[in-house]
Amino acid sequence: MSEQNGYAIVTGASQGLGEAIAMELAARGFGILGVARSGDKLQGVMERAGALNGGRAHALVLDVAAADAVERIMAEVARQGLHVTCLVNNAGQGLYGRFRDVPVDEQVRMMHLNMDVPVRLTHALLPTLRKASRAHVLNVASMVAYSPLGTMSAYCGSKAFVWRWSRSVRLEERDGPVRVTCVNPGSIITGFTARANMTSMDALARKFGTGPVPVARTAVKAMLRGKAEVVPGTMNAVMATLQQLLPTALIERVASGVYFKHLPR
Repeated sequence: MSEQNGYAIVTGASQGLGEAIAMELAARGFGILGVARSGDKLQGVMERAGALNGGRAHALVLDVAAADAVERIMAEVARQGLHVTCLVNNAGQGLYGRFRDVPVDEQVRMMHLNMDVPVRLTHALLPTLRKASRAHVLNVASMVAYSPLGTMSAYCGSKAFVWRWSRSVRLEERDGPVRVTCVNPGSIITGFTARANMTSMDALARKFGTGPVPVARTAVKAMLRGKAEVVPGTMNAVMATLQQLLPTALIERVASGVYFKHLPR
């Protein structure tokens, strides 16, 4: 495998979309530094990624929400002398329930993971990325970034931040080698609903969701083409367009109604 693509740092790489993105990048010749808390799962993903890119896959077992996470990632990059040309800010969390009912500490932790961590990691890595002839930042937001959504207020707000922040940093870096892309997926069939305490939505997720592999493929393709953002899936792309064209009051009422209906009694 050619090393011209350098290494990609992928957070949340042990499962779901992060795993799929890591594998897609490895298949395209990127080295992978996978970061996640789940050591055994992460090691397995890196072994499979290494089989695709000539063994250039390393696992860093780490909670990216930890206070020293960014420093430890940068130290690992320096220790191994990795030529980093890509950062994938994938690690994230959702919370389901009325704002007043979800403990505020849980919401603050989620907001830290969804917003603070990618900001801090991107800021730390930008000087390195700017030294490359071509480099990428791929941020994972969500379709909920396009419209308010009752029952997931803090999550919705955090993903709206990721979307707007991504496009803003992209504008600032447009004259340099770094291209910033934001992927706004719809429902993905992973373990998200269990982690977000919204298993009551599982039936809908299975009916309308898609697997992480096609989402990852679309996201990486858009990133390599230098697109500002992408919504994987034809139906999702149509819905995202409608969300931005139709009155916000209508969109938020219809979408929130589905989520309110499935709140635990």
